[in-house]
Amino acid sequence: MKLKIYNTLGKRVEEFRPLKPDRVRIYSCGPTVYRYAHIGNFRTFLLSDLLVRTLRALGYETFHVQNITDVGHMRQEMLERGEDRVVAEARRMGKTPREIADFYTEAFLRDCERMNFLPADLYPRASEHVEDMVSIIEKIVERGYTYERDGTIYFDVEKDPEYGTLSGNLPGELVEGHRVEVDRAKKRPEDFTLWKSAEPGREMKWASPWGEGFPGWHIECVAMAVKYLGPDFDFHLGGIDLVFPHHENEMAQARAGLGAGLARYWVHGGHLLVEGKKMAKSAGNVYTLDDLEERGFSPLDFRYLCFTAHYRTVFNFTFDALEGARRARNRLTSFVERMRDRGISPAGLSPEGERAREEFLREVASDLNLPGALSVLWKAFRSDIPDGEKLSLLLEWDRVLGVGIADSYTRAKSDVEIPPEVRALAEERAQAKREKDYVRADSLREEIKKRGFLIVDTKDGYELKKLR
Repeated sequence: MKLKIYNTLGKRVEEFRPLKPDRVRIYSCGPTVYRYAHIGNFRTFLLSDLLVRTLRALGYETFHVQNITDVGHMRQEMLERGEDRVVAEARRMGKTPREIADFYTEAFLRDCERMNFLPADLYPRASEHVEDMVSIIEKIVERGYTYERDGTIYFDVEKDPEYGTLSGNLPGELVEGHRVEVDRAKKRPEDFTLWKSAEPGREMKWASPWGEGFPGWHIECVAMAVKYLGPDFDFHLGGIDLVFPHHENEMAQARAGLGAGLARYWVHGGHLLVEGKKMAKSAGNVYTLDDLEERGFSPLDFRYLCFTAHYRTVFNFTFDALEGARRARNRLTSFVERMRDRGISPAGLSPEGERAREEFLREVASDLNLPGALSVLWKAFRSDIPDGEKLSLLLEWDRVLGVGIADSYTRAKSDVEIPPEVRALAEERAQAKREKDYVRADSLREEIKKRGFLIVDTKDGYELKKLR
């Protein structure tokens, strides 16, 4: 079965044809490590995991590189002062940029485990590849695509006749809704920074032919992608907000410095809203995985919820929808746990089971249509297919879904035994809730969490689950 996927470059669904038969090479834009990643970030990062799992289900080997941006991602309002997000957070917290980057990198990787992402093959850090960036910038300078202002090197987009190929943003014709770097030294708004001259006292800076400074955001991904995947590879992924200027500028730099266009397929995920609104600190609606767990949800409930909408659509997150996803996922995990406890093993598939198996894979291979795949799953789950076959299908499909179905089946009973002291705390919390002492109930929830368990309220009382 062939994968068909929407290519932002061609602006249509295309049949995937790998550049090399032995391995599919993938680059995805990772986090800027100056804060905890939120659920909007994780919806985007989930796209990379879903693509890798789908390719493997279709028989491909994969090599996935996801970068860590720990320098150079500029805030527009701070650009003229040369600050970036990591540096700004370090100053606010009274720590070094390296301490901030290390802390949030570790937090990101832990959260990826909680989301059940398959680990990327490499997580290169921008700060460790500055020499590679300087080398590419030198080539771009040599070929006449740049100009300099006081040690800062800018890319002149009018020198690139193919600029705008990806996003439709042509020089001098910026599409409404897109923003670019605000910098009075530039010739035109669309020009962008390749190398920024360091301001006095800056900690994160490097030597270059143009003086001390640091790389612009867009050159980082080019250098790391090319180093580990080569100048031509299969997939480049990210959120829809990265199409312009980030990915458009990546392509421009690669053409100018390397004579290559980087990826053949550019794939982007849609935005996530919360209760119909954009996430914002001022609105108090920026949620992390910890926030979800504090409300009694597993990160895998959120993972399942994301699959109820197509990856390219704008997705409206609500806690009511998350509760529905939790119940749906619990039905599936409870089923396989019952099969395990009854000693039922996965069975061979009947013609009806084989048809369901093919339909599921067909939906996934059709531009990663997970809502369609879930429809196939529930149709099979509610059918008269024998339980052993249902178990076989669910375990196989979870290799794509990754929502914890297989883990629930393979986990031994002894792994989920609840210590008596945790049960006692849970009962105490239930009593506090009956007495409407919600402060005490929340305190007991935290104590239970510290002991490695999550308490989930249900219509019949509560459920205790071991944290992953």
